[in-house]
Amino acid sequence: MDRIILHCDLNSFYASVELRSRPDLQNVPVAVCGDPTSRHGIILAKNEPAKKFGVQTAETIWQAKKKCPELVLLPPHHKLYRQVSKEVNTIYEQYTDLVEPFGIDESWLDVTHTLHLFGGDAKALADHLRQRMKQEMGLTLSVGVSFNKVFAKLGSDYRKPDATTVVSRENWQRLVWPLPVGRCCTWGAPPGRFWPSSA
Repeated sequence: MDRIILHCDLNSFYASVELRSRPDLQNVPVAVCGDPTSRHGIILAKNEPAKKFGVQTAETIWQAKKKCPELVLLPPHHKLYRQVSKEVNTIYEQYTDLVEPFGIDESWLDVTHTLHLFGGDAKALADHLRQRMKQEMGLTLSVGVSFNKVFAKLGSDYRKPDATTVVSRENWQRLVWPLPVGRCCTWGAPPGRFWPSSA
């Protein structure tokens, strides 16, 4: 029997957490960044309006401002992000004890042996998690559903923000083959505490 893996990826995490307390900035370009007085300060996260201007994570602040002069810069609050990440993973743990965080804003959930407790439909469970994240945490989530970790991550990356993508044994070739080779380099992940290296 195939495993059932969800990869849950919080969209624009740092920026989304900051905007929970700044609804006035929801529809304007915003970036969380290092010290804006330093030429070497970089963009740590950006919201969807900033992405439309081509603002990219890890580029310098001056490069981002050149693309988007109206970009609003916010300082990071790393302690808050860690706390929110912990709260999010506590929610995931209500669906399975096989939760593997991958960075502060991503986690794999193996629901192979618990899915039947939540209706038995993996896509429906992913949609439920997205809705719950919006209602309880004020955050959007992209979820990939698949039979292994790599394709589950592909699914969460495939459509953003706030989307569910199922990568099955029936459709994976149709989804994967048209993609640029460079996209494939971001899907892998090291084996974790409960994942075999072949995942």
